[in-house]
Amino acid sequence: MIDHPEPLLHFALSCGLHSSPAVRIFRPENMNESLKRSMQDYIQASVGINNKGKLLVPKLLHCFAKGMVEDSVLPDWICQFLSPQQASMVKNCLSRNKWRILGARVFSITPFHSRFRFLFLLDDKSSQLSKSKV
Repeated sequence: MIDHPEPLLHFALSCGLHSSPAVRIFRPENMNESLKRSMQDYIQASVGINNKGKLLVPKLLHCFAKGMVEDSVLPDWICQFLSPQQASMVKNCLSRNKWRILGARVFSITPFHSRFRFLFLLDDKSSQLSKSKV
């Protein structure tokens, strides 16, 4: 049971859309850490760069971040959740393209993709168990 609104639940619920987060099994222990990990996994898997050098931000992520960060700092906020290699690539690409049009938004919002897909991720404990049984 949830006693108060939890914005991170957006990254724990999958409705079968291609744009939805992965399906996971959550356990009561370390729920907050699991939700944060789910958000980080979603960001790492769904943020990209188009051929014009703009950051591609899924609508789900943009809606989530809207109340927390301004659009002007959204790419920097996203980079904190990316792997070091991904963050470096995003920063390099955006810095090369900033000179084009100052003040222009450096990201595009990708709409929800309605094609059916359930993406399943193993949780850390079950993947460790399967590795130890081999």
